[in-house]
Amino acid sequence: MGKIILKINNKEDILYPSCGYILGVKDFCICFGISYTVDEIIDIKKKQGNKRLFASLNRPIFNSELELYKSTLQKLDSVGLDGIIVGDVAALTYNLKTPIILDQLHLNNSLLSVKHYHDNKAGGIVLTNDITLDESNKIKENNKDMLIFKQVFGLPHLSTSVRKLVSNYFIHFNKYSSDSTFRIKEDKESNEYVILEDYFGTHILSSKPLNLINEIHLINADYLVFDGYLLNNYKWVLEAFIENNVSEKEKIDNTFNSNEGFINQRTIYKVKNND
Repeated sequence: MGKIILKINNKEDILYPSCGYILGVKDFCICFGISYTVDEIIDIKKKQGNKRLFASLNRPIFNSELELYKSTLQKLDSVGLDGIIVGDVAALTYNLKTPIILDQLHLNNSLLSVKHYHDNKAGGIVLTNDITLDESNKIKENNKDMLIFKQVFGLPHLSTSVRKLVSNYFIHFNKYSSDSTFRIKEDKESNEYVILEDYFGTHILSSKPLNLINEIHLINADYLVFDGYLLNNYKWVLEAFIENNVSEKEKIDNTFNSNEGFINQRTIYKVKNND
């Protein structure tokens, strides 16, 4: 079983139990409740020296930002982190000594793509939530020397756009709201989704959190990511995951309206061999 690692979304999260933390880097991360400057990450490293720490720059990078992106990565490279999570493959060309963990939202989903990134100096992969347990485990089995991260709790990411879709909606309909997150659905019968806008663009998430507490002992990954983004009062859930207390599954599902996502759903559409 992999180690439970906590994505930091609130200041108090840093006090919660886990083997370590994933910290969002200010101006370079998306879907984090809180983000940190490099200096703040250095300070956290000093205070949390016994924890495994990963810094996340998990969003796409524009050409105009590449110079700042590279210099930020180089500063983080000297901190002594256990890994740097990135969303842009340019980081693989910078010859950093810290392991580079590639997080491409929905793209890290096959043996061949993961092997390709491994051959190009990636130290690890954040797996997509769109694949089954069997598919996920096969990726680790065939890439044993890579760090594999798999989300086990939290709102699954569905899409990101650099367009300001929420702002444009309110401008178009001459409306105003001080809220930061919204719910969207096609009609009364369709599923509801969380939609929010930040400095980078618009993000759509499932309104139903992922809850894989029944499967954590089966998932072949190095780190099992617990993410409380946009959720409240989840410390007891984190403790249940750390203690592998599967008896709490029903209570978690009832409290958060959570489910197991695609982890046990057979893949229907696949590319045929040699096609």
